[in-house]
Amino acid sequence: MKKKIAFIINPISGGINKEKFPSLIGRYLDRNQFDVEINFTRSAEHNVELAQQAVEQKKDIVIAVGGDGTINNVAKYMVNTGIMFGIVPQGSGNGLARHLRIPLNDIKALQIINKLHQKNIDAGMANEHFFINVAGAGFDAHVSWMFANAPKRGFWSYTKITLNEFANYKPQVYELVVDGKTITRNAFIICVANGSQYGNNAFIAPQANLDDGLFDISIMKPFKPHQMPIIGLEMFLKKYNNSRYVDALKGENIIIKRAEKGVFNIDGEPIMMDKDIHIKMLPEALKVIVP
Repeated sequence: MKKKIAFIINPISGGINKEKFPSLIGRYLDRNQFDVEINFTRSAEHNVELAQQAVEQKKDIVIAVGGDGTINNVAKYMVNTGIMFGIVPQGSGNGLARHLRIPLNDIKALQIINKLHQKNIDAGMANEHFFINVAGAGFDAHVSWMFANAPKRGFWSYTKITLNEFANYKPQVYELVVDGKTITRNAFIICVANGSQYGNNAFIAPQANLDDGLFDISIMKPFKPHQMPIIGLEMFLKKYNNSRYVDALKGENIIIKRAEKGVFNIDGEPIMMDKDIHIKMLPEALKVIVP
């Protein structure tokens, strides 16, 4: 019996045209294995509707075609359902796909789906918000907010915003409670990572593991402007967790307290959240198709 598979495609993610993607599905997905349904999203709300519909229809497999935001909006409805979740990366950074070694090439990503290799991975909740890859406060959340409202998507737009905003951003004081232990830090970024990178091979938590039941917490200390290239290089060389500018911790139950409510980064999407954020682990929450 064929497996019922639904594709949920974000037509605008990553600034990539996906009009021809259904034809690739027709050519490279094994139709002897799958009964295929293809849907393009019209909005974030429609994305949610399609994901919920796939669960209600008891699909065997649901594939998100888009970036980390699209992946989040689909995957959260697959938690603990037994439905296999797949990814065809089509975003600006593709952090989760890169961590999982899912090819960025459309054809190769579809061929991975044909093999149906899977693993169970962890996820997280930040207050009422689901995330798979990274969540956090500080400069990265601020840049995500600016990027979400930028006229252009893509790597170079993100880089330009990062450089422009860096000079004026002020670190904040945070109180963190990690598995019952309280620490206070003046920080440029507080990142709670399930996966290892933001995207584009910028490794915020090089040692992170998606199935160890723990978050990797990276606290970037305040630094001078001339030190930014060093930190960037350490991030791309997977040496960030050993940097003198970073405190690296692990934990499964985390509370972040700040002076006031503000923007928070959820898998690359900026969300306004309360000043106190409770982050908890959802162990082995998703069945994900991997190479």
